[in-house]
Amino acid sequence: MLDQTTVNTIMTQFRRAYSAADADGLRAILTEDFVWHMHYGAAAEQSPTGRVLSGVDAMMEELQWRRKHWSNVEYDNLVERPANDLVLQTFTTKGLDQSGAPFHVNVVDLYAVRDEKIYRKDTYWKQMSFR
Repeated sequence: MLDQTTVNTIMTQFRRAYSAADADGLRAILTEDFVWHMHYGAAAEQSPTGRVLSGVDAMMEELQWRRKHWSNVEYDNLVERPANDLVLQTFTTKGLDQSGAPFHVNVVDLYAVRDEKIYRKDTYWKQMSFR
């Protein structure tokens, strides 16, 4: 069972590597069998689980795509809490997509942890309206 100190250590390492798109840093905190179940699927066969990325290389491709296609991205209201062998992370993000349209979403990410490394990331987004 995870405690808050362990969650803070794991997630600080992950967030640093993720935000820097640091493949070596990600390899240090993700397991070799890591998978990311994304909040959307591009094809019917990806329903209901959404697009699934496997491994650090796939995550790096997604991070590079986002850097190229999203701008003015901001994150706010980050909370991370242990839940048995999971980390529950909530936050808000907003920015501009590839067409210049604004997006604003509330996000819930569930990170499954084994031996103090992340082996699964499940992402859920709730689109918010701009006021």
